[in-house]
Amino acid sequence: MSCVCGIDVGSLKTPSFVAWCNAAEKRFYLDQYIPSHIEPLPKQPPGWGEPACIGFDAPQGLPAPGEKVRLADKEAKTPTKVLPADRTELENWKLYRGLIQAGVEIFWSVYRWKSVCIPGLEQDCNGKTVVFETYPRYVIRRLWPGFKIPSKRKNPLAYISEIYQRILGLGFSCPGILIPTHDQVDAMLCALAAFCFLEEENQLPAGTVGNPPYVDQRCSVLREGLIVAP
Repeated sequence: MSCVCGIDVGSLKTPSFVAWCNAAEKRFYLDQYIPSHIEPLPKQPPGWGEPACIGFDAPQGLPAPGEKVRLADKEAKTPTKVLPADRTELENWKLYRGLIQAGVEIFWSVYRWKSVCIPGLEQDCNGKTVVFETYPRYVIRRLWPGFKIPSKRKNPLAYISEIYQRILGLGFSCPGILIPTHDQVDAMLCALAAFCFLEEENQLPAGTVGNPPYVDQRCSVLREGLIVAP
């Protein structure tokens, strides 16, 4: 089964919401897991094969030394505009610390595995699961230009209803789910970025922004990174 996956990341202590998608049938299956450095990726559902690609809503790396902001965050307008310099500063970070820690740990762990491919870090992803960073709100802006996105905080029901209906309008389905949570909707949006990546035959889609990631062995992190979107 050709499938992709989108993940709305929580933290290393709280669940992350997972949207698997059967690419041929455009059918979603929703799940959740708690990522760790030992198991950074979710286990696929029974009967599903290895995913072709996985999109995470979490920063894959930190800014280049001396910088506070990554180009990808500027261009995609993410909430994590300012990031710590290294893991030591991250330990005492206040805003979005759990999300940032999870993203840094997930991508560093999969980099060390060498069994998956991170776009921009490797040239040849042939035969490997591709793991990349995306951002749901940016995916929305790319898929539906001009659409006024409802506030998840002020009007969560409108956010869920309007975005979910747009996802279904693209021909996707999610059997058994009438009203998803906003976390599940965001996971589906991450999966749409993965679906687009697959349709582009593992080429970076047109909405991709940022600088390619690179390895900082001294600090045990990736630096900079690409945000993938349709």
